[in-house]
Amino acid sequence: MKQSAITPDPQYYSRYINHVPDLDLSDALEQSLQTLLALDPAKLEPLGNYAYAPGKWTLKNVFQHITDTERVFTYRTLLFARNDQTTPAPFDQDEYAGNTFLDERSLKDVLDELIAVRISTIALFKSFSDKILLKTGKNWKYEMSVLAMGFTIAGHQIHHLNIINDKYLNGGH
Repeated sequence: MKQSAITPDPQYYSRYINHVPDLDLSDALEQSLQTLLALDPAKLEPLGNYAYAPGKWTLKNVFQHITDTERVFTYRTLLFARNDQTTPAPFDQDEYAGNTFLDERSLKDVLDELIAVRISTIALFKSFSDKILLKTGKNWKYEMSVLAMGFTIAGHQIHHLNIINDKYLNGGH
């Protein structure tokens, strides 16, 4: 299903979804994987512990944030898909980022983990029929469909890669 089939309006999460072209979700997720696979860890490694301003995340933190958020969102998506009416607890992205211990890991390792998670996410969404893609649940404080969650995952990556390009690669470093 395409992004244009998303209902109800995901409100806050449209800021991520709108980064993704109106194509089939499976294509959007596959494109997002290909984008990750095209990254050059050797080129990025020297910037792994770089933060573009005081109080901002390092490049490794940004990639880990994409991974952590994707794991949280796929769990929530699974709740929606399986008719589990549990309202998932919110997560504090800064608390997560502060507990990653990324100094002990290479940027390549962090990227490899993100790629593995994305491959798993693709498999999860491929298992959903159109009927399941239209099921809804509560993501944070917004009613969202399984379909919207998939596009949010793809768009969240684009959002952060835009920041990486602007602030880490082309910015003040």
